[in-house]
Amino acid sequence: MQHSSKLRYRSVAFGFWTAVLALLLFLSFGVAARLAAQARPSSDPIPLYLLVTLLNHGETAKAERQMQDNLPVTRTRLEEFLAERDQRFDDLGRFGSTSGHEVHKEVLDNFMEENRSYSKVFEIYGRLAKDSILPKRFEARRLRYEGAFYTHAGEDECGEHLDWEEAQKLYRQALERLDAGFALAKEVNETRVMASAKINIGSTLIRMLEPDKAIAAYTEGMRYADQLPGEMYKGMVRLNLGNTYIWIVEPEKSLAYAQSALESFKKMGRGTWQSNALMVIANAQMEQKQFASSWETMRAALDLAVQSGEDRVRGKALVNLGNLAVLLKRPDAAGYFQQAMEWFKTHGDVYTQIERETVQQDGLLHLSRLAEQGGDKELAEKYKKEFFDSLRDDPDRYEQVRNSPCYALYKARPSNKQQATGAR
Repeated sequence: MQHSSKLRYRSVAFGFWTAVLALLLFLSFGVAARLAAQARPSSDPIPLYLLVTLLNHGETAKAERQMQDNLPVTRTRLEEFLAERDQRFDDLGRFGSTSGHEVHKEVLDNFMEENRSYSKVFEIYGRLAKDSILPKRFEARRLRYEGAFYTHAGEDECGEHLDWEEAQKLYRQALERLDAGFALAKEVNETRVMASAKINIGSTLIRMLEPDKAIAAYTEGMRYADQLPGEMYKGMVRLNLGNTYIWIVEPEKSLAYAQSALESFKKMGRGTWQSNALMVIANAQMEQKQFASSWETMRAALDLAVQSGEDRVRGKALVNLGNLAVLLKRPDAAGYFQQAMEWFKTHGDVYTQIERETVQQDGLLHLSRLAEQGGDKELAEKYKKEFFDSLRDDPDRYEQVRNSPCYALYKARPSNKQQATGAR
């Protein structure tokens, strides 16, 4: 009887502890499941701008932990950021002609600072995800953007301060960054950035008075542009080639490229660039001494510039129409020069100091000659006096500007080839 009681006690005890153990196992599995659920990657990890904020405050470790939360989503966001950068940069190029030099520089400064802020994010992502490609794609763009910034700064030094030496330094800095950006883009097969970089390299080289090298860069860029969908880069590179061939006075080649650019811009429906292409075509026709055709094309460029708000083309077209009116012996020549002079005064922020200054001085000389030819000596003397008054503080300024390599960029003339050789 006693032996039977002990057996029952042991059986009850064994059952009790078995139940306790089962309960503990159940609870432990439940906790583990909840912890596993908590460890799953978040479908909405920390936004990129907050990662940048953490990094700017020196909280690198925290930023890394947050980024590790869901690397695939972070990658998608970084890809979207690259696309946004491309669009922003294209917009800056598109609207630069109407924003003014100072405003354009300020916007570029902000754009560059944003890019520098995101460099660390791409670097950390690449290390955590063991992805070397995406950071290089960003770095190629960043260098290409910086190259454009230095090209713009060099043009400002020349155009605003007539400082050829300082402009050359900035242009060389531009080329260093553009060449490095191109090399990275080529390594990761970013054809868009390759085309964009080569176009900017050409634009920098022409400002350094290196037309042959500029043409080579544009021609290489055109090969990449023609591999891209859409018309933008195809049109841009051909517009630049058209401008370059006009600058060295080879109008037949200029016409071919400018007309092709115009077709691309028509497909895009972009009036500002159409007006640019029309002006290049008109300039080529002028060099061919097809003055009547040039007049019609230049008028079309002016009308489209007014319609689309392309302020730089508008002023230049007015100047060119004044020159064409003189060649065609039209009675409205003086009116076009007066309109041009007024436009460069009221919208001078989209032009450099050299452009503003020379348009006023040359305009006064044109008006004086036209008045004299019309028999109005008093009016001719009035304009002549205004011209000399503009040089009173610096009598040598007129020749100084026109003999500077900085001025060569603004005038198409056969001597540009010789001047380019002498400036190297």
